[in-house]
Amino acid sequence: MSKLLELLVSLSVAGSTVVACILLLQLISPGVFPSKWRYAIGKMAIGLYLLPVALVMQWLLPLFIPKQTTTVPIPELPSSVHEIQPGLPTVAIPELNLSADVALIFLSIWGTGVFTFAMWQVYCYRRFIKKLQQTRSPVPENSEAAKQLTLMKEALGMQSNVRLAYSSAVWSPVLVGLWKPTIYLPMENLANVDMAMVIHHELIHLKRKDLWVKAITLAASALHWFNPLVHILRKDIHTWSELSCDEEVVKEMSYTERKRYGETILNVMTGSRGMPARFFASLSGEGKQLKRRLTLMLNVKKLKKHTIIMSAAAVIAVGTIGTSTAAWAAKVTPKVNTDTNQTIKGTGDSIRYEGVQFLKYSALTPDEQKFVTEKGVRGLYALEGYKRLIPFDELTTDEQRQVTKEDGYYSPESIARLKESNEKYHPGVSVTITHQEDPSIPPGTSMTIRSLTPEERAVLKKREEEARSGGSRKLTPEEIAELKALFPGNTQK
Repeated sequence: MSKLLELLVSLSVAGSTVVACILLLQLISPGVFPSKWRYAIGKMAIGLYLLPVALVMQWLLPLFIPKQTTTVPIPELPSSVHEIQPGLPTVAIPELNLSADVALIFLSIWGTGVFTFAMWQVYCYRRFIKKLQQTRSPVPENSEAAKQLTLMKEALGMQSNVRLAYSSAVWSPVLVGLWKPTIYLPMENLANVDMAMVIHHELIHLKRKDLWVKAITLAASALHWFNPLVHILRKDIHTWSELSCDEEVVKEMSYTERKRYGETILNVMTGSRGMPARFFASLSGEGKQLKRRLTLMLNVKKLKKHTIIMSAAAVIAVGTIGTSTAAWAAKVTPKVNTDTNQTIKGTGDSIRYEGVQFLKYSALTPDEQKFVTEKGVRGLYALEGYKRLIPFDELTTDEQRQVTKEDGYYSPESIARLKESNEKYHPGVSVTITHQEDPSIPPGTSMTIRSLTPEERAVLKKREEEARSGGSRKLTPEEIAELKALFPGNTQK
């Protein structure tokens, strides 16, 4: 559940960040960036709503960036000291925790919303297609529309099988169908329409896979039904799909031809009103967008180099912002605590905690016992009044004096990793191990392992004996300087 929650939050944050950038871009004049670049940013938002780009980057970056560890100088020596792991944990971002019951309720509501939204869209689409099929009639092969379809397909270099049909259910030309695309023409309202421009417009939509873009946008809307920004995006995608299609159609036209194309749009302006625009591509559009659409269409110019560079930079910047924000969101996503991770399972010499097996000292192999004794590895303790295993450093001073290494529980897997690190790295080198690398380390923390030099071992042993005999005391400046010299400020693996 925790992984699903983390994935959902990171996806929603990534896509929403890009949509927020899209809303900010509305403050800029539409003529600054070409319509197809605005459309590209919208499609980027869809991708970030659906693809876990941030999580993939989190997985890939460590492969290319060397890990660095920092050993913090010790201003005061605690009452107890670890030799192989000298108590220098570096705390990561604090984790927010949700109970398993709360997480289950949240995910159940989310899943119900996804299913309901998806089923409603499927129902609306089937009803729309059924209505078109019931009112469908063939277009004669010798008609102007059929001739223009053949000519335009050749001009655009398209091999797709596109069908033509009349329907009394539509009042303007529309392109429908993902696998069997069909251009539906109205039975009436075509007297003042340039059929070549109509067919050209719909074929551009088909060539760019705009119907698939709308379908994927609906999938993102279903997955993030709770997020209002994804529904704003769906409307924005429809708007810039039409504007960028106009831009593509008229880019090689003269001014007179563009005016003729604008008249064609005006003649079918109200043709798709009341129809589910999320299921088709149409030449017509909403009246309130008409002025901007005609203005942009009449002023389309050949892109200059600096415009292309500026537009590409904007797309890259928006994508980087979205991905970075999603990576941050993944880190702060609340984690789910399950019963298995909160309680100690088993009694006696062998227990399980957080999915890891721990053995009491007496149950370890002789080799493991020797390693624990020689290296001073501290165990975890199951004390009365605690619901979890407690590290030695978290015990009170009185509890630390009462327990011994024989009372502690040790993870054989963790001992094996400590052995490997002890053999692999020379004395004085620090290595950081996280919870992902060693599950016995509490989530949200990392442990710095350092194989001590003989000089460090002697100093720490002396301080530990003093702490056990007389309790903790404040170090003198000379002792602090001595310890700082033994533990350098920064060590790179």
